[in-house]
Amino acid sequence: MLSGVVQGSGLGPLLFLMYIDGLAKALESVGVVTKFFADDVKVYLKIVKYDDCVFLQKALDLISQWASDWQLQISVEKCSVLHVGPCHVSFRYSIGIDVIPQVTQCKDLGEVWF
Repeated sequence: MLSGVVQGSGLGPLLFLMYIDGLAKALESVGVVTKFFADDVKVYLKIVKYDDCVFLQKALDLISQWASDWQLQISVEKCSVLHVGPCHVSFRYSIGIDVIPQVTQCKDLGEVWF
């Protein structure tokens, strides 16, 4: 194993929390809201002006850099941008060189969000 935490061990959950703690703190420093579940992370932010989009992109850049530092690959095909409410600011978010597709709904742990 080149990176990550061994699954099925007694210390695995604690080691995993220690492993992702740096990512959580880095994302907190840019002011986005984060939600972690197992090996998934969500970032979101209320977008009012263009600068808010830049902050959200900065969070995505931090995730990308963290993953690269730990030799992890992000499944960009599983990523999406969902606008909730009126969105008057146009911005193309990306992870590395890959543009994240915008969707009108997404599935989250079995629930569909519009």
